[in-house]
Amino acid sequence: MAIKKKGVNKKVVFAVILLAVIVIAAAVAAVYSNQKHTSTLAKVGVHIGDSFTYSITGSCSGVVPNVDYPGFYQLNDTQYYTVTVTDIHGDSVTLKIDWVFVNGTDIPQQQTIDLGIGSMTDTSGFSFLYPSNLKVNDPIYPHMSSKVPVNETLTQTYASGTRESAYFHVSTTQAYTQDPTKTTERYLFDQIYFDRQTGMLTSFSEIQEYNNPSLELEVIYNLRSSTVWNV
Repeated sequence: MAIKKKGVNKKVVFAVILLAVIVIAAAVAAVYSNQKHTSTLAKVGVHIGDSFTYSITGSCSGVVPNVDYPGFYQLNDTQYYTVTVTDIHGDSVTLKIDWVFVNGTDIPQQQTIDLGIGSMTDTSGFSFLYPSNLKVNDPIYPHMSSKVPVNETLTQTYASGTRESAYFHVSTTQAYTQDPTKTTERYLFDQIYFDRQTGMLTSFSEIQEYNNPSLELEVIYNLRSSTVWNV
């Protein structure tokens, strides 16, 4: 796929991040900002200094309208995307994110995720950290009001051996607000795999399908390396 070689600015990058996490932010984060914990703290599986590096790619069956997703094709200009744990307080984990592009541009961000209720300080930022040792049917965050469950646990093989993973998906169909005729629908399907011990993302894919005109786009995050195990 052809890649547009443009300069990268914060507005573009934030718009791309919002694309990649739109369902998760809406279904998991936004509705929890005023909630309080109702029982014990969630189990934190990461430690300060743990680091995880991802590749990010985007593809589309047609031309993505720039008004909808400015910078979409610059996903493929990603050199690496690194998430590092910088602080843990109770079941709140603070992360430092470095999104580095092939032209050397580094976009640093910070995110704090409450693993009890799923609230986040940046709802358009990295959102893929969960409590450790979740089982099938456990909610991905134990005290959130909308119970998004773990669908499956499985074993994944890495260079350093096998590790247990968990999987869940989120899907929704919604009217596409940019279409004045109100005849376009957007279907979104997110698949998330994460390491059960640490609760950290191992892979994420989001598919967005439009019916009028027919269009499909996909965003993929894949774990490339980690300081916790040899990927």
